[in-house]
Amino acid sequence: MSVGTDFHRFDRLMRWLDEWMAADADVHHVVVQRGTSVEPTTVTSVDYLQRGRLISEFQDATVVVCHGGPATILECRANGLVPIVVPREQRFSEHVNDHQVDFCERLAAHGEIQLARTKSEFFRLLDLAVERGAPEVAVDDGHAAIALGNFEDAMIDLLGTRAASTPAALAEVVELNADDEKIPVLFIGSVPRSGSSLISELLDEHPHMVNIGEMVHMWQRGVIDNDRCGCGEPFSDCDFWTKVGEVAFGGWKNISGQRMRTLQQRADRTRFVPALLTPRISRQMLISVHQYGAVVARVLAAVREVSGAPIIVDTSKHVSTALLLRQIPQIDLRVVHLIRDPRGVAHSWSKQVERPEVTGASVEMDRLHPGRIGLRWLWFNWAFSNMDRLGVPSMTIRYEDFVAAPQDSLNQMFDFGGVDPIAESLVANAEPRVLDGGHSVSGNPARLSRKPVEIRADEGWKTGLNPRMRNLVTLITKPMRRRYHYPEGG
Repeated sequence: MSVGTDFHRFDRLMRWLDEWMAADADVHHVVVQRGTSVEPTTVTSVDYLQRGRLISEFQDATVVVCHGGPATILECRANGLVPIVVPREQRFSEHVNDHQVDFCERLAAHGEIQLARTKSEFFRLLDLAVERGAPEVAVDDGHAAIALGNFEDAMIDLLGTRAASTPAALAEVVELNADDEKIPVLFIGSVPRSGSSLISELLDEHPHMVNIGEMVHMWQRGVIDNDRCGCGEPFSDCDFWTKVGEVAFGGWKNISGQRMRTLQQRADRTRFVPALLTPRISRQMLISVHQYGAVVARVLAAVREVSGAPIIVDTSKHVSTALLLRQIPQIDLRVVHLIRDPRGVAHSWSKQVERPEVTGASVEMDRLHPGRIGLRWLWFNWAFSNMDRLGVPSMTIRYEDFVAAPQDSLNQMFDFGGVDPIAESLVANAEPRVLDGGHSVSGNPARLSRKPVEIRADEGWKTGLNPRMRNLVTLITKPMRRRYHYPEGG
């Protein structure tokens, strides 16, 4: 039995349990997480359980009883369980309103839960569960999508008539165990083609850090397209990502990649940046952030467990992805704002480069006009330079400073990420290094080449970028270029 972490007491459910236990001596083992509620007299109980322990108890139970909190119910459904649910009610001072009642009635109509509004109904469902066993549903890809769709419909009904500010509304519909340890994420934010892949590969060599590449592309390029992981294996054949899927969802087969991609597009796109920055998030955006954010948190928690590294390096780079991670309560976000000379970035975007990670086809990396890159450079760097104003710990590093003193730069990032520097230099004598690619999803194709990489300034743009385009980028980026000490002529 779990009543979540809401501060309101749920004494009514504890009394019902005591009455039922007193009348049924055949029940031998009961686990009760009571929160702030009165302690039951017939069984032992605890105030809170770590999430991992709670899920383990769910999986071992004959029957699960819980309150009407969306997160608890979703955990049960994700594990193939149909819980007995007693929603908290406002009239008993068990919550601030009756949103749990509305939510649970919608789910019960779809057969997702066993709803008990009265004591007699609660007793009947418990007696039936002890006699026959709790109903279970095999968790397969199709059912997972149906259950999540029903959950989404119920959430829309729940929030459809309520204005919601970010923290208050999330607190109302998302249950978080206060004892759960947050997941540290070192996020590299930059305009793509600024050198993040090289830096992240070096960070990955720290025993307390794991580089996952670009999480933003995991669903499309990994789960759906089955592109090659940084280790060289297709995503579905990579031992690391296979284990991550098993820990997070019981296997990638149990979650729809297309469905997750759809959820991602509702919460993590550049067009949503203004909505993610506003003090009061819209109802629909709140739903999208909650749904997709909960899935991201499960993946990252699984990455941490499988890798054994406490800190995750994410090179997604996108402003919207950083803002999304900021909204996920389980994430401890820190941003490394990486900057590169805009002309060098524009030159990199103009090159014709094949993507070797794509299997079964010849696909090149996207190319964009230098003028568009100049505008993107302004936008990305303005946004990431203001992350600290949003309460997100941030540090700034120029790529040119990194290549000039790579070990010093790495030590700064290690310190910022909360780990001690490595005793031996990762870049001794600035010799070319062969990077193994780790288990990064998406990123610079060089991570798959297994060729020695020389850490040096790339000034090929001075001769390789068309002079007119070079001057255009120089002009467009002038408002911020000088702030980061990039002169007119480079």
